[in-house]
Amino acid sequence: MSKGTKYLLVSLPTSITPSNDKDEALGALQGTVTSDGGNTYKFPIPEFKIGTLDALVQQADDLSKLNSACEGVVAKVGDSLRAILDDDDKAQQQKTINDSTPSTIEVV
Repeated sequence: MSKGTKYLLVSLPTSITPSNDKDEALGALQGTVTSDGGNTYKFPIPEFKIGTLDALVQQADDLSKLNSACEGVVAKVGDSLRAILDDDDKAQQQKTINDSTPSTIEVV
């Protein structure tokens, strides 16, 4: 049975060195691991934008609140039209947008 190559990915806190430098932390690991034990290499991981997902979730919450507020305003305007115009046909005539009723308008 042949031995396969084994890899070990290690994440170190930068606090293992007095300067808290990531390159010094890697150097400390390389100084500890002997060549008999294996080789150590730096594995760069890109920096991620912190808060991007949080901002997206917050905007989704804000959009939901604004949608509810907008629906409330439109409903109040409709109620006011019905109260002012007494006749349901006259109120329906006032509820047109570009010569279309709200039920036939496609929201994009």
